[in-house]
Amino acid sequence: MTEVQREEKFPVLSTQDKKNIVDWCYELLRARLTGAKAPPAPLIEGRAGVFVTLKRKGKLRGCIGSFSWSEPLIKLITSMTESAAFQDYRFPQLTLPELEDLDITISLLTPLEPLKDLNELVIGRDGLFLNHPKGRGVLLPVVAEEQGWNALQFAQHTCLKAGLGPQDYLDPGAELLVFTAPHFSRSDFM
Repeated sequence: MTEVQREEKFPVLSTQDKKNIVDWCYELLRARLTGAKAPPAPLIEGRAGVFVTLKRKGKLRGCIGSFSWSEPLIKLITSMTESAAFQDYRFPQLTLPELEDLDITISLLTPLEPLKDLNELVIGRDGLFLNHPKGRGVLLPVVAEEQGWNALQFAQHTCLKAGLGPQDYLDPGAELLVFTAPHFSRSDFM
């Protein structure tokens, strides 16, 4: 855990805070797509890692995140929202017509902790981060739950996400880390 993580507490957000954040992210994207001035950011305290997931009609449209605790939370949410919309290499940049059907999910990431034994992994609660000498991969907790994977399958798919073989988490120098990712979506408030 870094010094910043020791000093900062994981943010506790009210329902209204969460709604304000996802509404603001939506308006931030609208402003970016129309050339309008971005709305003022909500006043949110704290720091945490963040993943922003964009889905359109239930299908992934962009997902970018950072485990960094070095920036204020709202600044990191801003950066990850814009990156998910315009810099996820797997998708073309978001367009204005897509905005109406867009669901925005914000996942707040707890600090990474070493996973000593796959049997300790809890599907639906824990996400996986693979740090390997040849690559890194991360999958949010919701992915294993949605796919119906067990802990072994989750570890194997995290390897594949890193561009490695499915058993490479066992390699010397490879490290599996876990985190939790409480999340909230625009659709939660509609």
